[in-house]
Amino acid sequence: MKHRIRGSLPTPIYIGTLIFSSFLGLVLSAPGWCQEKTKEEEAEKQAKKIRITEEIVVVGRAPRQLPVATVTTITTTQIEERRPLDLAEAIKYAPGVMVTFGDKDTYTLKLRGIDAKRIALLLDGVPEVEPYYSTFDLKTITAAGLDSIQITKGPSSVLYGPNTLGGIVNVITRRPGPEPRLALTGSYGEHSTRGAILDGGAQWKKFALAGSASYQDSNGFIYPDESGENGSRANSDYERFNLTAKLYYTPSDRTEIMVNGGIYRSDYGMPAALFVQRPRYWRFKNWDSTSFNAGGFTSLGESSTLRFRAFYIGYQNTLDQWRDAAMTVRQFESTFDNEVYGAFGLADLAAGAGNALKLSLYFQKDIARSQDDIGLAWQEFNQSTMSAGLEDHFDLGNRWKLIGGLSLDYIAKYTGGSTTKLNPLLGVKFSPSADLDLHVSASLKSKFPSMRSMYSPSSGNPDLVSEQGTCFELGGSYNRGALFSGAVFAYEFKNLIDSVRLPDGTRRYRNIGRAHINGAELQLQKDWRRVSLLVNYTYLDNRNESDDRPLDALSDHSLNFDVTARPADRLRLTVLGLYGSKSYWFDSLTSTLLEIPSYFSLDAVAAYDLRVCEVFVKATNIFNAEVYTEPGFPWRGRFFEIGARVPIF
Repeated sequence: MKHRIRGSLPTPIYIGTLIFSSFLGLVLSAPGWCQEKTKEEEAEKQAKKIRITEEIVVVGRAPRQLPVATVTTITTTQIEERRPLDLAEAIKYAPGVMVTFGDKDTYTLKLRGIDAKRIALLLDGVPEVEPYYSTFDLKTITAAGLDSIQITKGPSSVLYGPNTLGGIVNVITRRPGPEPRLALTGSYGEHSTRGAILDGGAQWKKFALAGSASYQDSNGFIYPDESGENGSRANSDYERFNLTAKLYYTPSDRTEIMVNGGIYRSDYGMPAALFVQRPRYWRFKNWDSTSFNAGGFTSLGESSTLRFRAFYIGYQNTLDQWRDAAMTVRQFESTFDNEVYGAFGLADLAAGAGNALKLSLYFQKDIARSQDDIGLAWQEFNQSTMSAGLEDHFDLGNRWKLIGGLSLDYIAKYTGGSTTKLNPLLGVKFSPSADLDLHVSASLKSKFPSMRSMYSPSSGNPDLVSEQGTCFELGGSYNRGALFSGAVFAYEFKNLIDSVRLPDGTRRYRNIGRAHINGAELQLQKDWRRVSLLVNYTYLDNRNESDDRPLDALSDHSLNFDVTARPADRLRLTVLGLYGSKSYWFDSLTSTLLEIPSYFSLDAVAAYDLRVCEVFVKATNIFNAEVYTEPGFPWRGRFFEIGARVPIF
């Protein structure tokens, strides 16, 4: 039985489409706006990419250098045009990407419908994952100092460690340039939402330094309720501070050493569910992390490179649960002290004419410590994962390339023994010209169970086996005057892990599931002298085959667009739209299938360069639409923000 959660597709989607069409028609018909960029400008845009320590998922510019998977890069320019607060706002307009907001005030990610527990999120090449739950929160990576975001979907490389079943996202922060820079950005929005960012970088002889500091706080947000009126979202306030620094030493043009550190400090409330589940009054009095990593790259001859890194991340969190909405009577205070440390090495070796070997070694240790309440005993769990990967990239003439790879992934569990998995990759590329690239590929990927699913005192199961997924993809791109890219793909999953309600009312994790996600992606990107256009469409045919129902919260159809116009030399206007068709959610408490209505959200950013600074105005969810990606947890309603960026030098 299906039950509709609330509302239907808001009528503003039609108005939004009209505005978008009118806006696009206006800018395209304006004199001189649609002149093609000169070949010299295109050549400059496609300048040769240098080797950097942070970019471990190496993506070349020429078609023959592209991997046998779908890779999307969000550029510095796109990030700056959107004026995002954090990674969630920066990444949500990429093809095949869905940012979700829900329980525990967490912003998570789905790639082609595959959720965050099965995706590797890297920050400058280092994994960002909370070790107990084996997931991440996008809001903990602020937009301060972001340079680019690389998103790899489909049969990704076997070189980047275990648990990449859904894909890889590598967030690269800004490096120092040849000229010193320092800039201050400030913003103020509704409900006393404030932000300040200081970022910069400088070089001195063989040394360089880059870093950023950011502060954000807010009294919360409003959302449109069933009657169309705005309601205040209780317990949605937050305060965040982030500090990062990267120190470089370059003894020669063949070697670079980098030391990178960061701290993140926050406290925030977690709004209770409006419906579906029983309200919980929770608040993190602190959600903190501290990170450190060191490594670099060195050339091994003319065409060979070794990259290496060691890393540490510590998480310190304190969660308070209250008995009442006013938060006057505390029920318990849980404390978490978790750690992740490890190291990896990646070698790219020339093995003869037209043949390149790529090798990797990866090790990670996860430690989770928790105290259920003040005065109670601490619990500790730990596990180790290791991976060794080998890929061979073999040229078959000037147009064809064959890529084969195999990884050996291993987990040593706290209890329940150990597991070893072999995961292969095979792909063929055909690049008949400098503008056209085609590929077909297939891979087998494994996902080890999370520590929570194995060791939770209330629902853990140490005998869980690894999830397994196969992926097939046929994709390509054509880049002449405009970039057209697309892919059709098919995923099959088995041994999916889920929490099952037992007859006595308790829950336990079990391997129960088989599922599939088949679909297609299309992207159009076109740049004129004064207009840039980006349109993405994703179709997903998804099914939980074990229970014969749709997978939770996955829209069959998703569409987003990004249009930026520059009507004057110092004025920039950006309009961004996001549409998702209806989806479904299985309520295990009532065994009913809930319907999540379709949504459309429109954002806009206007920026003007005053020479001494750039001022901007940002409006999000302009139509104040009801947007749900998880039932009971609405997204923020209409929101306005103003700000300025001041280059100090």
